[in-house]
Amino acid sequence: MEALVKIREDAPPTRATTAAELDEVIRLASEEARARGMLNVVFIEGRDGNTLMMVVGGKETALGFTYGYRKASYHESRGAAAADNPVLTCYASFTHPTTFSRRCVIPLEEGMRALHEFAETGALPTCVSWAEA
Repeated sequence: MEALVKIREDAPPTRATTAAELDEVIRLASEEARARGMLNVVFIEGRDGNTLMMVVGGKETALGFTYGYRKASYHESRGAAAADNPVLTCYASFTHPTTFSRRCVIPLEEGMRALHEFAETGALPTCVSWAEA
């Protein structure tokens, strides 16, 4: 397992090489988001440069995935809701406002499973549903 977790754009990424290290990095990122009163999007780079984006700081999350070789596609997680609203508002690197449609929102536990699968394989996680955006 190996992942580089980027929490803020003004700081270097944190390397996680075990599941426990990855959980701790996400826990600390979530605590910082809660302390700031906002949801944050963290960027996790895996093998081959593929990137998983994860909303942290709440009881639910949304995920995004891009291929490292800059394939034109972007994938977003799919949750139980079919509606767009209410949107999940968050900030990438605590700076850049972004929103995810309600249909992208999944329970945090599912997001963590997908994160661990991604860290192990470097590929698009299969334990959650995805839609190409």
